Amino acid sequence: MQSVRTSFRIIQLIQDFGGASLNEVADQLDLAKSTVHNYLGTLEAMGYVVEQDETYRLGLRFLTHGMAAKNSLRVSEVVQQSLSTLSQDISQPAWWIAEEFGRGIFLAKSVPEDGAESYGSVGKRSYLHTHAPGKAILARLPREEVQKIVDYHGLPKHTTETMTDEATLMRELETVRDQGFAVSEGEAALAVRSVGVAFEDPQGRRHGIGVFGYTHDFDGENRDENIPSRLNEVVEDIGSSLSKENR
Repeated sequence: MQSVRTSFRIIQLIQDFGGASLNEVADQLDLAKSTVHNYLGTLEAMGYVVEQDETYRLGLRFLTHGMAAKNSLRVSEVVQQSLSTLSQDISQPAWWIAEEFGRGIFLAKSVPEDGAESYGSVGKRSYLHTHAPGKAILARLPREEVQKIVDYHGLPKHTTETMTDEATLMRELETVRDQGFAVSEGEAALAVRSVGVAFEDPQGRRHGIGVFGYTHDFDGENRDENIPSRLNEVVEDIGSSLSKENR
């Protein structure tokens, strides 16, 4: 077990650093250089890291696993098509987020022509309480399950606006359930607003669809009251398409 943990600590460090030398890995993880050399040699032989000019970077073999994990959800094509339509309709970046182990994973995005991204990256792991799609997902869960997520992950603070009080979060989730959508203002990143809804796929996995943008982007036709109805239409379309596929 310790060897597995060490391997993934090395992989995570290389990812966080955008590439690292043997000495950097050894220093950061407080491991002997000989030990790190053995780990890196094994990972390189398996294709999980590549070495160039004494710097180790992640290998593209990880892409094989990532795509297989995403495709295993069996809703990818349907959601991707809906995201593209949504982002073009409202001229805002749209994201598909899935819940796994109480965290939100950013799986796919669609950015309209001439649109600018304001938040997120494919593969990003996030805390569900920090953005609207995540809150929408939490609102669909039984209170006991939300409690387990909060107990395990806590309510980490990203900005001065991040909700870190459990009782306040529970009250907001009640509001989200009543109105059918969630809104987050500057909680994941300052000046970034998100509006989101959630749905469950035929396998019981929870997903969120959300629009992210700078606060000033939510004016005119894209006022908050217009976006939720469009998001819920998209979720209904996704549900209808998935139901037809599973008949």
